[in-house]
Amino acid sequence: MKKSLLLLLLFLSALTLNCVQEEGEAKIRVVVLSPRDMIDQMRLGQIDGFVAWEPFVSEAVVKGIGKAIAWSSDIWPNHPCCVVAVRSDLDEDVVRALIWAHIKATRFINDEKNYDKVLRYAVEFTGREEKVVREALKHIKFVEYPDKKEFRVYYERLKKSGYLTKTVKEIGYSNEDEFFSDFLYDDAYRSVLETMKRGEVPKVNVTLRIGYLTADLHQLAFYVALKEGYFREVGIKVVAKEYVNGVEEMNNFKIGEIDAGYLGGAPATLKRINEDIKIRIVAGVNNEGSAIVARDAKSLRELVGKKVAIPGFGTVQDFLLRKAAEKEGIKVEAG
Repeated sequence: MKKSLLLLLLFLSALTLNCVQEEGEAKIRVVVLSPRDMIDQMRLGQIDGFVAWEPFVSEAVVKGIGKAIAWSSDIWPNHPCCVVAVRSDLDEDVVRALIWAHIKATRFINDEKNYDKVLRYAVEFTGREEKVVREALKHIKFVEYPDKKEFRVYYERLKKSGYLTKTVKEIGYSNEDEFFSDFLYDDAYRSVLETMKRGEVPKVNVTLRIGYLTADLHQLAFYVALKEGYFREVGIKVVAKEYVNGVEEMNNFKIGEIDAGYLGGAPATLKRINEDIKIRIVAGVNNEGSAIVARDAKSLRELVGKKVAIPGFGTVQDFLLRKAAEKEGIKVEAG
């Protein structure tokens, strides 16, 4: 009898342990940190992984703090990332001049013959070591306009996940197509392309307050446009406003502190809808350029039951992690 009871207890104990393990195997715990803090926390062993953009990914990799186990280009090809936004009432001539300078800078970056100069600018802009920046540049796709289709995919994920607290009808649009026609405003961009084909340069005489994010390599075109004199060429005197994240930048759009800004498509979309901050996206900055980084794990499966940092819920990086986890049958939960 005692032997049978002992065997039963051992069986129940093993079953309970197995259930706990199985439950743990199905989940990754996520916390919110800034990318800069992600690197420090991983170095200290406080987190097991993170999802961030460049140059923070390559900084962790080059310094041996972690390794990239999945690149965003593989998880979600051509996904939207940073954009150029303007307040909705900004003069159209000024918008076209801004876009012209941005396109010139983007094409400068993408021209291989400028690589050494681009690398130098990138080091200056981010304050990172050259070997970090050199690696980071390999993973960013600098673009002139965002992929509209993938932007709609992102919007649908926001809606499905419950991150949108308002509908487009509540902020004055009859339907989603009307909203996106205004939000992803490409008329000025197309006009500038025609202007460039004719060899013309738009001219204005204006001081423009432009926001950008600290050390965000994705936004290198802003710095290149400054250094190469493209803003000056069209008659824009830039007052640069630096922000730690896109949420803060959107808040400054709201209070009228900036006229235009380089920022993530995620805070731009969330704040445009949830708080009805009247901005338009008039150009793209980059697609892709993020990754899942792990301290010791070699795959996403090995991060099960562990702590992974994201820059915020509803961000592209949040959805990259969830998209990769869904494919593996893994749940992602706050923890």
